[in-house]
Formats: sequence, structure tokens, C-alpha cells
Amino acid sequence: MPAPSSPVRRRTQADRSTATRTKIIQATVTLLQTQGYAATTIQRIAKAAGVSLGALQHHYPAKAQIMAMVLRHYALKRTRLYRPAMRHKSQPEQRVDAMLSAMWTLVTEGPDFIATVEIELARRSDPELAAATEPVLARIDQFMTGWLSGRQHGKPDPKFVMLRLLNSTFLRGVAIEIARGTPLSELKEAYEIWCGFSRAELLAIVKDTP
Repeated sequence: MPAPSSPVRRRTQADRSTATRTKIIQATVTLLQTQGYAATTIQRIAKAAGVSLGALQHHYPAKAQIMAMVLRHYALKRTRLYRPAMRHKSQPEQRVDAMLSAMWTLVTEGPDFIATVEIELARRSDPELAAATEPVLARIDQFMTGWLSGRQHGKPDPKFVMLRLLNSTFLRGVAIEIARGTPLSELKEAYEIWCGFSRAELLAIVKDTP
């Protein structure tokens, strides 16, 4: 006698809402990468996501709110990649090597990073976007500085803040070069040179930190 089959779980309203938000974010990221910020309108996002404009605006009444969620989505993706990469990396040189390797993966695999660059560039001429995304970007910067310094809580040495800024600046440049069509092999070679510099600077900061 065959075993009774398990009842099929019906999707709840919360499940459907989560699925809709996921489709909206994924569509937005793809449009930002391929079309740019100005062309990524809420109408195009709704069409690409396969949802009605009303459904989109129910979750995100304004375009700026969608962009803030894209940044948050990217920050969570970054966290999920960094945590296992840096687990059990107690020595400063191990920590920076793991972080730089994870950074390369984030920038070169998938459309997420170039999408964030599009959003950040658009902030300069869009006050509403700037206001909506500022808290998310501040948390991302704090997160990055914490990983570099190995101190997730408390105020880090200002030198770590500057090194985080330099790393972020270089990565944004890499993203732009990828968009311009520069071969990844050339960028990888340049990145390895940068990694040597960044590693040396981190170790110098650690040595000078009381």
C-alpha cells in the first residue's frame, strides 16, 4: 500500500510578497547593469519583473525605495560571501587576503556591483535617491571598515577607514572598466598588483596600532 503523500503547502500571502519583492529587485539589478539608471524606470522594472505597476508600487511606492533595497540586497550578499571566507582567519594577513579575494568575486561575478555603481552615480543629481540610500551606504562602509580592522564594534583606527575608502575606490574603477569591455585577464593582473599594495598597507597599520 503506497504511503500517503504529504499535503502540498499552500503559499501564504507573506510567501507571495517575498517572491514579488525578489523579482522586482532582480529585474532592477539587471536593468541597471544593461540600461543604466535613467532608463531603469518603475514601468520598465514592473514589466521586466512580470508584475503589475500597482503591485510594484504597493511594495515600493517610489523608485528611490527600490534602489535602497538593491543596495541592501547587495550588502547582504556581500555579508554572506565574506563571513565564510574570513571564518577562522585570525591573522591580519589572512584576513586581508580573504577579503580581497571575496571582493574580486563580488565585482566580477554577476551584475550586482555595477548596479550599485549606477545608483551611487545617480545620487549626486537626485536628492530623493540620496536621502533614501544614505543610511544603507553608511552601514556598508561601516561593515567594510569593521572587516578590515577585525573589529566589528567600536570606533576603528582612521587609517582603516582610509584603506577601506581606497579599496572601494579601486573596485568601482574595476566595475567601470568591466562595463567598458576591458578583458578580465588584464583587470585581474592589475588587481593582483593592487592586492599587494593593500596587504602591505594593512599590515603596516596593524603594526603601528597600539
